[in-house]
Amino acid sequence: MKLWDYKIPPGWKPQTDEEWVWYLRRRLNYGDVKGLDPRQIHKYLPMLHLDAGKRLLWENYFKRYAVK
Repeated sequence: MKLWDYKIPPGWKPQTDEEWVWYLRRRLNYGDVKGLDPRQIHKYLPMLHLDAGKRLLWENYFKRYAVK
């Protein structure tokens, strides 16, 4: 994982919707997508504040590839 400006314990997983939005926004904006579940990204995409190019990338991805 890339360096973050927050220290989180190894193996930490988000539990609430707010934590998921924070976690996904941080990882997606830094380009750290390895190990993320596309279903979680799809679920929270409308709530994420992403860079404009990254938002377009993910929206195009989900238009092209259906998430089940």
